[in-house]
Amino acid sequence: MKCPICGDHSPPAWEFFWTEVSGRVSADLVAAKNLLENVSLDWMRCSNEECEQVIVRVQEQHVTGDLSPLLRTDSWVARPRFGETERPIDALVPEPFRTDYAEAAAILEISHRMSAVLSRRILGDLLKKYAGKEQRTLAAQIDALTEESGHPSRLTENLHHFREVANFGAHTQEDQQAEGEPVVIDVGRDEAEWTLDMVDRLFDYLIVQPAKDEEIRSRMDEKIERAGRKPLRPGESKDAEQP
Repeated sequence: MKCPICGDHSPPAWEFFWTEVSGRVSADLVAAKNLLENVSLDWMRCSNEECEQVIVRVQEQHVTGDLSPLLRTDSWVARPRFGETERPIDALVPEPFRTDYAEAAAILEISHRMSAVLSRRILGDLLKKYAGKEQRTLAAQIDALTEESGHPSRLTENLHHFREVANFGAHTQEDQQAEGEPVVIDVGRDEAEWTLDMVDRLFDYLIVQPAKDEEIRSRMDEKIERAGRKPLRPGESKDAEQP
């Protein structure tokens, strides 16, 4: 996981906060026979030696009744108070992507689902503006991009998963494998954070790296021109130049 304080990656080494409930030692803060919510705390310390800060997480389990299967688990970071303080955005990323991304990151701890919905919108806008995908739905945009050759396979594989996670956030989904009543599948914090990471990669792939490549080529063209050689045209190799 990514430490919400320093931003460095740290192994998720969670440990329970122990407390006493009704005369017994338990990790549960609320644990009554007929209660439909079970709240617990766990904590870990960032493995980054320059950070080593304590992170506290709240987990709330919801069940449908006594001895019933788990319906869902909601979790959020209680310390630091507002979760991740900052997710850096490259200066080459323009508006409105910067504002939309900052908002999606800011509400990650408040609403995983809405953070994922914003990330989904950012992705659609990115594919439209920088990849020329004018399809009406995000799924169609992603399919159009991944069907093209030349894109990194790791990126296209992640985009398929991104689409599914983003759809969880935007629409109600039901667990088709569950027995009995359908169980609603909701996007969790890890999935919402992963969608932000995916947007990071797309910023880099569609905006940042092309801009940096263009800047480098421009500087190289200036050197070629100063050397009295013919400037390279797009798609032209150096072998085509005349000495």
